[in-house]
Amino acid sequence: MKMMLAILAALAAATGAFAFEADAWHQKRDAILLEANRLKNAYQACLKNLETPAEDVVVPIETFPDGSVKSIIHANKAQYFLKEGLVWAEGVTARKYKKDGSLDTVIVARHCVVDRVAKAGWAEGRARVTHGKTVLDGEDVYFSSPEGYVKVFKSAKVDSTDLKLGGVRP
Repeated sequence: MKMMLAILAALAAATGAFAFEADAWHQKRDAILLEANRLKNAYQACLKNLETPAEDVVVPIETFPDGSVKSIIHANKAQYFLKEGLVWAEGVTARKYKKDGSLDTVIVARHCVVDRVAKAGWAEGRARVTHGKTVLDGEDVYFSSPEGYVKVFKSAKVDSTDLKLGGVRP
C-alpha cells in the first residue's frame, strides 16, 4: 500500500509540473500582442520618414556569445533609424542560425521593420517563414528571435511534415 501511495504521489507531482497555466499564457499572449502592435506602428512611422534607403544591405541582428552570427537580414533596400534602434527593409530575407552554424529559420518578406534591441520584427504584407520542414505563409507577421515566436495575423497557412504536438510552456 505504501508503494502504491508513493507512485500516486509521484504521478500527481509530475502532472502538476506540466499543468497548463492559463493566466501565464494569457499574460504572455497579451505581451506579444502589445509588442507586435508596437512594431506595426514603428513600421508605419519608418515609412513616413524614409529618405534614401541603401541598396543590397546585410544587417547583423544578433550574435552568439562567441561572436558568430545568430540572426541576419539581407535586404534589397534598407534604412537604419539609429535613435529608435530600428531597421526598415524591403525585399527581405532574414536568417536565424543554430549554434553549430546550420540554418534554423528563414523569413522572406516584401517589407519589414526590425528592432535590433528587442531582436524582433514586423513583416508588413505577405511573408513566408520556414523552420525545418514547416512552412508558414501569411500576411502581417510578428517574429521574435529571443522568444522563438512567430505570429501570423492574416491568411495563415501552415504546411508541415515535421509538426510535433506538445506545445511550448510560457
